Amino acid sequence: MPYRDRTTPEPVQCPCGHGRDHYMVSAEAEYRVLGYIQLAFGISARPTKVKYRCRRCDTVFATTKDPAVLDKHY
Repeated sequence: MPYRDRTTPEPVQCPCGHGRDHYMVSAEAEYRVLGYIQLAFGISARPTKVKYRCRRCDTVFATTKDPAVLDKHY
């Protein structure tokens, strides 16, 4: 198998072949304890991490802590 250059970004996909923007992929936010308490009282909370889970194979295939993505899910 030839050497693969990991510096080129490849689209991240689950074993089914679905990418982050596919309609069968759900973005799940994770919060700190204070964030869950804020959500329980109806206050918006900024997530600490976003996981991408395929609804077909139930696999988490990508996570991100990128501030731009976290702000999108705020």
